[in-house]
Amino acid sequence: MARSMELSRAVDVLDALVDDGRLGGYVCGVREGGSARIVAGGTRHVGGPALAEDAVFPLSSNTKPIGGLLAMRLVERGVLTLDDAVDTHLPELAAPRVLTEPDGPLGETVPAERPVTLRHLLTMTAGVGWAGENPALSEAMSARGVGPGPYAPTVGPDEYLRRLTELPFAGQPGRGWWYHTSSDILGVLLARATGSTVGALLAEHVTGPLGLTDTGFTADLSRLPTSYGLRPDGRLQPLDTAARFAAPPVFESLACGLAATVGDYLELLGVLVDGGPVLDAESARLMTTDHLTEPQRASGEGFLGPGCGYGFQVEVRPGGVVGWAGGLGTSGYVDRVSGRAAAVFTTQSYDVPGTAEALETVWPLLR
Repeated sequence: MARSMELSRAVDVLDALVDDGRLGGYVCGVREGGSARIVAGGTRHVGGPALAEDAVFPLSSNTKPIGGLLAMRLVERGVLTLDDAVDTHLPELAAPRVLTEPDGPLGETVPAERPVTLRHLLTMTAGVGWAGENPALSEAMSARGVGPGPYAPTVGPDEYLRRLTELPFAGQPGRGWWYHTSSDILGVLLARATGSTVGALLAEHVTGPLGLTDTGFTADLSRLPTSYGLRPDGRLQPLDTAARFAAPPVFESLACGLAATVGDYLELLGVLVDGGPVLDAESARLMTTDHLTEPQRASGEGFLGPGCGYGFQVEVRPGGVVGWAGGLGTSGYVDRVSGRAAAVFTTQSYDVPGTAEALETVWPLLR
C-alpha cells in the first residue's frame, strides 16, 4: 500500500520508544483505498505478553467523533434538527443560569440569553464544560461528579443532568467554546429523543451498519491492555480502565465511554470522508467543517491545535484533516482529501513522558 514506507518509519519511532522504556505498548494503523495495515508493539502490561493488533483500547475523548456520527444519522432521519431548542427533550436545560463573568462568583448569575440547541452541543458552544478560568466552578462540578474527565459519569443520565444544572453555566450559549460536557449532554438528548439507549442507537445506526464488532461500552477484558498514568511521585500506576468495561455502565457516555480497536476506529474515520455508508455526503461535510467564530476559537486555545477549529465533535485541522485524540493515549485522524486515515493507540495516558511523542507519529502517516 502507498503508505508502507511512512508506516515503517512510524513503527521505528514507536519501537524505539518501547526499547527506551518510554512507551509500554502501542497499536498503529493506516487505512487507504479500503484496506488497512496495522502493527503492534510492546506489551499488554508491564512485564506481560506482547500486545496484539486486535487489542481493545479505552478511547476516552476519541469517543466524541462517534457521538457526532450518531447525532447526524438521527438528524438525517428527522428525529432532531440542528437549531431547535433541546429543552423539548431536556427540560432541565429550559432556563439555565449563567455566570455574570466567566471567572466570577458562582452566586452571581444572569438568565441564558438564548436556548441551547443541538448545534451548540455538537460544536461545544452550549456554555457548559471545562471551566479552567473559574476554579470554583470546576471544583463544584467535580464535587458533584459531573466534571470533565477521562471516564464516564458514575450516576445515571437523569441524576447527571440534575446535578449539572444545580450549577451555573460558564458562559452564554453560543459565546465561547467549552470542552467535553456537551458530549455527555448529547448522549442524554439522543436517548430521550428516541426512547432508546445510546448503546442500542450506536448498534443500530453506526457500529452495526459498519460491521464493527469491537466498539462498544463493554469489552472483552482478555483483549484490553492495562492503561497507565503517573503517580504524584512520577512513577507509573495502572489505571482502573478494565473495571469500567466489564459490565454495561450506568451512564453510556459519548464524551469518553467507548472502547475500540484501531481497526474499528480506522473504519469510523473513513465515514468522515464522504459519509458512506452511514451518512450522506452533506452530513459528513457539515461534521467536518469548522463552525467556530474567532471568539469561540480563541476560547478553545489549549485544547485545539494552532490554526485549528472544531466541527461537529471533531477537530478540524488545516488542509482537510479531521479527527481527535484521547487523554488515555489514543489518537486518530483522517485526511478528507486523500481519504487516508491513521490511528495510534497507546497503553499510557498523555501525562506519561513519551506518550505525546508516540501519538505524533500519526501525522507522517497522513501525508
